[in-house]
Amino acid sequence: MTSPVITKLILANDDCIADIKLKGFEWVDKMLKGILTYTQPGSLFHLLYGTRPSQQSISIKMGRFGEDLAKNLISSNKNLELLHCGVQDINGKNKDVDLIWRNKITGNIFYRELKANIELDTEKLPATVKKCKDIEENMKKIHPSSNIDSGILNWSVYDREILIKCKAGLSNIKSFEKAGIKIDHMGEFLKVIDISWQEEDFYSYFREIGIKIESFEESE
Repeated sequence: MTSPVITKLILANDDCIADIKLKGFEWVDKMLKGILTYTQPGSLFHLLYGTRPSQQSISIKMGRFGEDLAKNLISSNKNLELLHCGVQDINGKNKDVDLIWRNKITGNIFYRELKANIELDTEKLPATVKKCKDIEENMKKIHPSSNIDSGILNWSVYDREILIKCKAGLSNIKSFEKAGIKIDHMGEFLKVIDISWQEEDFYSYFREIGIKIESFEESE
């Protein structure tokens, strides 16, 4: 039998995820009501479907959604603290740092570069490797007494097993890891931040978001 303490923790975690999902739906609604780029005559997508919100435009905005989601998940754990994210000076150059947080108990600091479509960045792979290593070195200078845990968060995939099964999406991941850059997926990230969100529910949530976006496209 599950103890009352564990039951309370599970319920609290369920409430946490429910709140984060609601914020996500609100974020998507705001995105759809905002300024979107639409397909134009001369493109194949316009030829097939007419004037509709550009898939590239939605993908770019949903990439920002992933950053917002990760920050909300971190903020839901009182033992974690979001540090300064966004554009900042890294070794004399402005770089956009996606996600940095600190574990208040251990003092460890975590940096993750966020990628949804990691396989689309083949031409950017060397630059991304350099960026990750530069930011990690900078964090070590700023926080010399802290352990720095850095890498890439491929947040659109819950567990790498799904990529292994379909034999897809592994080329860049292997290249990053060969270069010494760790790749986490959502399930691993959730363990690091000590938040429970089941894989099936994670994917179901994004299917709901997809339906919301499709419904908006069809109404335009």
